[in-house]
Amino acid sequence: MILEIPPRPYLREDVYDTLRSHLITLAADIDAPVRLREEELARALGVSRTPVREALRRLEQDGFVTFEPRRGARLTPTTLKEFLDWLDIREMLEGLAARQAAVKASDADHRDLAAIFAGFDTETVVTRADDYAQANAAFHARIIALADNELLARTWNSFGHMKMAGLRFIERLQRGPHSLSEHHQIIAAIARRDPDQAEAVSRAHVRSLSADARSQLTSFLPEPS
Repeated sequence: MILEIPPRPYLREDVYDTLRSHLITLAADIDAPVRLREEELARALGVSRTPVREALRRLEQDGFVTFEPRRGARLTPTTLKEFLDWLDIREMLEGLAARQAAVKASDADHRDLAAIFAGFDTETVVTRADDYAQANAAFHARIIALADNELLARTWNSFGHMKMAGLRFIERLQRGPHSLSEHHQIIAAIARRDPDQAEAVSRAHVRSLSADARSQLTSFLPEPS
């Protein structure tokens, strides 16, 4: 499969970041494994195969792509177990982030969080589902940033492909109205500077998502082959 990568000069150190970004997007849309051909990727990036091969090996170490003998690298769709495992980790990460945000966030930060969902209600989260998905992603990324914890942020960012897969499957759950209510609870706890409550409602938010995913997504997510 040839990726649609904007033409521009790519430095050697850019190849990994560029491939990772585009493969994250692709991973959210595939239902079967996709072979990653070094020559096609190199041609799309305008580089030799060597930096592409090195980038793919780094992505293998990240657990993002796999290599098969004599077949090269491939990108596989997220399985149900992988997605649910990610939600278990996400619960801990988001709980910690909300706790720290409740201690560190300023009044201006509280207003910025609330503003993310200012244009949404129980109807518009459904009629403007794509916009709400973007707001949802921005909200969680903002809380991670407000935690002001570099290691936490790096850990969170390392799961970029899971977050993209999550956006795809969360949309299928059609839990927008419930999700919006949970987001407002998180914002309120952070604004009250109540770290215990902020962590509790944040973790409950992810557990609610996990419960819905376990009960509804089995038929959508591919199982390991």
